Amino acid sequence: MANGNHHIERKAIGQNIRKIRQSAGLSLRRLAAMCRVDHASISKIERADIDPQLSTLLELAEALRVHPHSFFSVVPAESNHSPHINGNSYPS
Repeated sequence: MANGNHHIERKAIGQNIRKIRQSAGLSLRRLAAMCRVDHASISKIERADIDPQLSTLLELAEALRVHPHSFFSVVPAESNHSPHINGNSYPS
């Protein structure tokens, strides 16, 4: 994977996490408390400043009650739309 593509993918993951968190009405601090991940780390993930670890993505997905693949769903860049969030719920 090329470096440029890696940053775009990291940015899309962060944007998806932020949109899902905001749709759930959660602050960074509240989400952090729910999933035992530091709020500063979540903020860095949402801003694409760091690569999230798999364990962190799984913790976030469980707290947000979404399937982890929701963080990776994107609309192709040429469509000029924001990343698409797949509405699949985590299985109960």
